[in-house]
Amino acid sequence: MHEYLHAFLDIFYCRSCLHCNRNLNNSYELYICDVCKKKIRYIHHPYCLRCGAVLGPHTNSLAKEGCTACKGKYLPFNTLTPVTYYDGVMKTLIHKFKYARQKFLFSLLHDILLTHENLNEIVPNVDVIVPVPLHWLKKMHRGFNQSELLSRGIQRHFSKPLSTNNLCRIKNTASQTHLSKGQRQANIHNAFFVNHPQSFKGKKILLVDDVLTTGVTASECSKKLKEAGAKSVHLLILASAKHPGQLCRF
Repeated sequence: MHEYLHAFLDIFYCRSCLHCNRNLNNSYELYICDVCKKKIRYIHHPYCLRCGAVLGPHTNSLAKEGCTACKGKYLPFNTLTPVTYYDGVMKTLIHKFKYARQKFLFSLLHDILLTHENLNEIVPNVDVIVPVPLHWLKKMHRGFNQSELLSRGIQRHFSKPLSTNNLCRIKNTASQTHLSKGQRQANIHNAFFVNHPQSFKGKKILLVDDVLTTGVTASECSKKLKEAGAKSVHLLILASAKHPGQLCRF
């Protein structure tokens, strides 16, 4: 039935890869071609469990101690798990998902997120899933919060509680895209608020975001969750724009 549906749609609609524009008619892939799909760069071990920095092949890192770059430094979250690099195909998909309002790409991005080798170990050990929130005006303009959609996918897959209204963005900040780290920190200062701290007290939280650039937003959210009494915050990132050795510099 699936094959017939594809064949029928291909008669009326010319489908092409969202990244390279290769024709997708007569292909099982809906949004990107097989060639581009294989170009997605996944982040595999070894990487630092504490800050997410990619490590050398003979290096090991314990979550509590961290790697040589982050050991002894304060990080507002306990662990960081990046799934892919934010470049090439992933950058195209996320841009179209967020800024071109192509919400249908959620299913593909969700499948990519679930491929991470550690997810089956991380998620069962948390108490609640929390997406990085958008300000309500930005969410209304975009039509959805991309981090919330990813969180809902994780919730359905692992049957874990989801909190979408407790950690709130109370400051409608300017876009962080073209700001320096210092400008981002000033921009995001006091942007988040926890409505009911008692709901997070003593909880192990999985904080979910789509992209990690400087880490300022995720760090600010983690601080607010810890101030609310969270026992631990485990950061899950779909795509990381940071390079090895830079991930701990929050």
